[in-house]
Amino acid sequence: VQAQQPELQGGGLAPAPPQITRVESAPSVGTTEGAPQPFGYESEVVCFGYIGSDNEPFIAQVVGAENSAEQTDFTEHNLLYLDAGADRGMMVGDEFWIVTPQDEVLHPMSGKSMGRFYQYRGRAVLVCLEGRTATVRVNVACTDIPMGSFLKPYEPVPIPLGRREPACKPCDPPSGKTAGRIVYTRDGVIALGNDNDVLIDLGLAQGIQPGDQLSIFRYATGSDYGIRPQ
Repeated sequence: VQAQQPELQGGGLAPAPPQITRVESAPSVGTTEGAPQPFGYESEVVCFGYIGSDNEPFIAQVVGAENSAEQTDFTEHNLLYLDAGADRGMMVGDEFWIVTPQDEVLHPMSGKSMGRFYQYRGRAVLVCLEGRTATVRVNVACTDIPMGSFLKPYEPVPIPLGRREPACKPCDPPSGKTAGRIVYTRDGVIALGNDNDVLIDLGLAQGIQPGDQLSIFRYATGSDYGIRPQ
């Protein structure tokens, strides 16, 4: 329907009233369901560990502490004394991993040694420096930190982002990609479920990258550790 403009005296037309355009807000169609999500938590990165050689080199060792008369294990905000200082190139403000050597890791199939498991106990920052000694303050403690723990330079480990792929289903064909084994579990857990952390015998040499998603499977024949498939 077109509205007619009213006539003015003298034959002219009255100016048309200004048109008001109503803008309808379009509904948002974007969601975060398909957005990349982190594939882990900081605690899984900074409070687990790694497999290294039996003679893993470290920059320093904890040889004393401010409260050594009252404590045998240490935690956040405690001051620890090291057996190295400026002679190792340290500087005030440097941050370090606090590490302790643990068990030797044997491959579950071949029985060969893969190295030693080194547990991250936390992180510390250097606050006082001398020629051959230094003092660090624990700023992150994953668990108790014993006397004799080792330090290595801290390097941030980013948590990978990605879109979770659906799990394999029965009758899915093999992918044909590299297969490996679980060789070590956090805290020695043997019955694994969601959110358990494990180490595997695959790495960069086999084309594995942070953020890759792997399927866990077992063969239908044979036996491991005396356990037969059901």
